[in-house]
Amino acid sequence: MDKKRGLKISEQFYSIQGEGRTMGVPAVFVRLQACNILCKGEWVCDTIEVWKKGKYTPVIDWIVEMNKYAHHLRNGAHLIFTGGEPLLQQESIVYVVKYFKRVFGFKPFIEIETNGTIIPSKELIELVDLFNCSFKLENSGVKFGRRIIIETLKKINRQNSIFKIVVGGNKDYLEAKKIFDEVGIKKKNIYLMPPADDIKELEKMSEIVADICIKESVNFSSRLQIVLWNKTTGV
Repeated sequence: MDKKRGLKISEQFYSIQGEGRTMGVPAVFVRLQACNILCKGEWVCDTIEVWKKGKYTPVIDWIVEMNKYAHHLRNGAHLIFTGGEPLLQQESIVYVVKYFKRVFGFKPFIEIETNGTIIPSKELIELVDLFNCSFKLENSGVKFGRRIIIETLKKINRQNSIFKIVVGGNKDYLEAKKIFDEVGIKKKNIYLMPPADDIKELEKMSEIVADICIKESVNFSSRLQIVLWNKTTGV
């Protein structure tokens, strides 16, 4: 294996998953640099100042870093590749995960957090245990054709996946519902999450979103990283 190959990483840390189906599970986060869409509307990406930066990390250096987390991963902590948009580096993700398995003798539970615009490869699908897809709505300020690719969403929907969508009210939900229906996403795999980057905003928006979830029989997702630490990243 080529030890010079690796990932462009913005940050890496051990914490708990704060959102979606696996909320509360211990997890090692690997936030990868760059995104293929740039939200600039009403709701701006809350991790943009992190994923815009980063450095190239060769796989051998990444393995050295992962050594301090291997015990947790072996005992059930998840390995989460997030971003930005991690599927921009999906070939490298496949490479480093296979290298990890070779070095440590096991493959951890792997989650991928994606915006749903890039089709995952067969090799990546074979390694990923859960896709967390958050397609973007009109409030992102991005043109429809750049943020919604129905065939890609259908491909992700055929995997073990959830769709975790940020909504600020009924208008956002109705927009998202059209996509849920066209893609054929089951309600059990839908998670609505309030937009927030601090605890006050989270408290304000959670009740609004929870009311929609109750009415529509879909799942509610909070943001534990804000509840616990009042931060959106790095914790």
